[in-house]
Amino acid sequence: MAWLEKAGAALDNVVTVTPVEGGWSVTSSLADHPLMFFSGAQAEAKARSLAQLIASAGGDAQVIVHDRRNALIGTVRYFAAEDEVRHSAAVGPTSAAAS
Repeated sequence: MAWLEKAGAALDNVVTVTPVEGGWSVTSSLADHPLMFFSGAQAEAKARSLAQLIASAGGDAQVIVHDRRNALIGTVRYFAAEDEVRHSAAVGPTSAAAS
């Protein structure tokens, strides 16, 4: 997909969760503006959801999470889905299932 190429095919699409004044920010190498959340848990859930979406579309993604002091507390990698998996997910029901 063309939007995955924005970050470069050889690199991970990075999604980062960081504290900001009044809440939490989720930034991505694919977006120009951050998403803002009041809850760190909501921000992390959205970051993971974005990374899973990127992986299902064929790109590698990495979620980087910081705590309230902006210290790195963890990273999670999501690897691109293989072409066969993506194509089979887009196919409708088989003829046996339809009958």
